[in-house]
Amino acid sequence: MDVYLSPAQLEMRADVRSFLDENYPPERILQMETDEEYPDDFYREAAARGWTGIPVPAEHGGSDGSVLDLCVFVEEVGKTSIAMSTLYITGTIFGSHALHICGSDEQASRYLPAIVAGDKRFALSMSEPAAGSDFAGMEATAEKVDGGWRINGVKGPISGAERAEVIITAARTSSHPGQSRNKGLTLFLVENPAKGLSFVQRKFPAMKALMVNNVHYDDVIVGDDAVLGEVDEGWLNLAKLMDPERLANAAQTIGVAQAAIDDGVAYACSREQYGGPISRFQAVSHPLAEAQAEVAAARLLVYAAAHKRDVEGPCHMEASMAKMLANNVAARATSAALQVAGAAGWERDSHFVRRNIEVRGCELGGGTSQIQRNIIARHMGLR
Repeated sequence: MDVYLSPAQLEMRADVRSFLDENYPPERILQMETDEEYPDDFYREAAARGWTGIPVPAEHGGSDGSVLDLCVFVEEVGKTSIAMSTLYITGTIFGSHALHICGSDEQASRYLPAIVAGDKRFALSMSEPAAGSDFAGMEATAEKVDGGWRINGVKGPISGAERAEVIITAARTSSHPGQSRNKGLTLFLVENPAKGLSFVQRKFPAMKALMVNNVHYDDVIVGDDAVLGEVDEGWLNLAKLMDPERLANAAQTIGVAQAAIDDGVAYACSREQYGGPISRFQAVSHPLAEAQAEVAAARLLVYAAAHKRDVEGPCHMEASMAKMLANNVAARATSAALQVAGAAGWERDSHFVRRNIEVRGCELGGGTSQIQRNIIARHMGLR
């Protein structure tokens, strides 16, 4: 089922899997989640192997990788740890694509080589406590001051913000009564630490190795050179950034689902009841078989959408379809695997229950499945 993958992509996937199996076995991931250990080592090793440079142009030291390359990479990492794959998405993909889409030459030269080296990790500060799906309802503001901007407000939940060196921050810079609320939003590159910038850690039942924060901006001052793209045009730039984020989200979700199925198969073949392995019972094998078929179909849609993005450019409908299907299929797959494991899967330290929770979190990031359905319907002419 690798019809979209080149020999180079297959080789990269094998290299990533070999590295992860050797350095991050299941017991290591459990320890990281239990201790809330931030994946510094993984990110440093990814940079040393050139993986943080996948989405960066060759002129800035990267490998000119495609969105499909990124999907292959984050799917494989997602099989091992959602915290590590999310760190890669936020730390590497957000920054490199945002700079490519709307950054100045000076910003690209300043940050892209640092992304390749693993010295600069990014976070995307969009959501607010009262403005999640209704992103245009954000209340954070940026006021023009002499030589720069003063940012105030609270953003959150934001993945990896506290440990990011650069936070891409969306704030309202003007109001336009009678026009779309999307008008008047601007993106800023806020370097961390900064005076007036603080963090409150949010507590979630999964992805505990990657800090998720509310980010507080109290008179945070940034220069004019921190504006990312055009003033008041942040919405348009964010819309362009959403395709790679949603496809990467879908790919890592597929990785989690595949790992859950693989573990479910292994458990079913080793667990004995009524004189033999439970895998021989259709009530056990059929849900896993159906889950495998659905995950394979979702993977193909993710790869096809990524290929379209690489060849044709923006593909909002296809990216939304891929994310929605991957998230929904993964929820069913991890639930089926958890059911096969029974009480053993429900134990606190079980990878079955962890993955079941992880895919639910994936469905919330980058727009919920309901938001994706809205986007798909709009492109179909239904709204």
